[in-house]
Amino acid sequence: MKECFGTIYPDLTQIQFGKQINGKVFRLRIDTLGPCHRDRNLEANVKEWENCQSCEDFRNCYDFSTAKLLMQQFMMQI
Repeated sequence: MKECFGTIYPDLTQIQFGKQINGKVFRLRIDTLGPCHRDRNLEANVKEWENCQSCEDFRNCYDFSTAKLLMQQFMMQI
């Protein structure tokens, strides 16, 4: 299994205002502009996405990455 397995998306549990968090394909940065005002920036690296799609483990990696993302979202809500 490759070292990058399951890292397509950034780890949402690491979100800090003003700090970019990186996954293999997606990057996220949230800046605060004052109370209740957020500047959200989501970027995707198309070249990395194409590299991922050509990987023999892509489907399993994608499924695992998505499952991790869903669990991180759940954790942030409780």
